[in-house]
Amino acid sequence: MNPTPPRKSQPSRAGSDGKAPASPRINRSAATRTKLLEAGRDLFAEHGPYEVTSHAIAARAGFASGTFYLHFKDKLALLSELAEEAASELENRLRILADDETDPYIIMKTQAEVLVGFAEDQRALLRILFHPGSEVARIGSGILERLAEGVSRRRREAVATGLAQDCFDSDVLAQAIVGMWAHVLAWWAEAPSRAHRDAIVETLTHFQLHGNRAETGIVCRLPEGETPR
Repeated sequence: MNPTPPRKSQPSRAGSDGKAPASPRINRSAATRTKLLEAGRDLFAEHGPYEVTSHAIAARAGFASGTFYLHFKDKLALLSELAEEAASELENRLRILADDETDPYIIMKTQAEVLVGFAEDQRALLRILFHPGSEVARIGSGILERLAEGVSRRRREAVATGLAQDCFDSDVLAQAIVGMWAHVLAWWAEAPSRAHRDAIVETLTHFQLHGNRAETGIVCRLPEGETPR
């Protein structure tokens, strides 16, 4: 009886980090999802959320309609993911800023610059999410709540380390700050000609540091010939 020949060792499929590489099928699925998200982003920017259909998104991405539903329940689910991605990016930028800086003025000004840059990059998304009375506004409300939680958490940390005074309820203050951000940035994204970006940055910075009062020693005057509105 012939002995069973020894099995030949199979070449390892692990990468240099010891992990098996993702299968081509998984890679194709991720690529498909990315194309659908990109197509949805473009169409929402061009036509708004109500004129766009899931079929149109699939067609723009180069897929049949059935492919869309393998990845998303409906167009609002896709829009929600776009909003979550954008919010995660913004929250990460704000968190890094809070971790790397201690000077209040620099924090507020850089924070305002981050917000204005975000509004420039995500202009169409802001106009969609924060348009009052829309079904999509519910997605925007969830994003604002998430940002407010981050602001409140960072403020409590600042109070604990002596970088901020414990004068206000952190949760209430966070709601006020994020509400201001959303209103100002959505207003500006609707028509950027309404104000220069530097005016947005300076106003948001000053308001968070001083409210509507002038800084000590500075008198605010209207330009010659301009009257209060």
